[in-house]
Amino acid sequence: MGIGGRLLGTALVLTCGALAVAAIVAAPRVLRTTRPFVREGLRRGLGLYEQARTAAAEFADDVADLVAEVRADQANGQPSTADESEADLKKA
Repeated sequence: MGIGGRLLGTALVLTCGALAVAAIVAAPRVLRTTRPFVREGLRRGLGLYEQARTAAAEFADDVADLVAEVRADQANGQPSTADESEADLKKA
């Protein structure tokens, strides 16, 4: 590796070091400035999560109710809606 490569490597290391120091120094200010925005984003995200969770629970309950109704119909020997529709089509 020549002198140019060493200079480039040294410049790269010094630049990365300077960026790391600047990030460490600036981090508290950036965090203080952005904290309200982050909190609001989290608040909205949690609200959406709760709404989605409620909707999913209601959907699961509806599906469970439908399954129970179908099983009860099958146990009573009642034909399914699809069977009734086919019978109506054959009559017509």
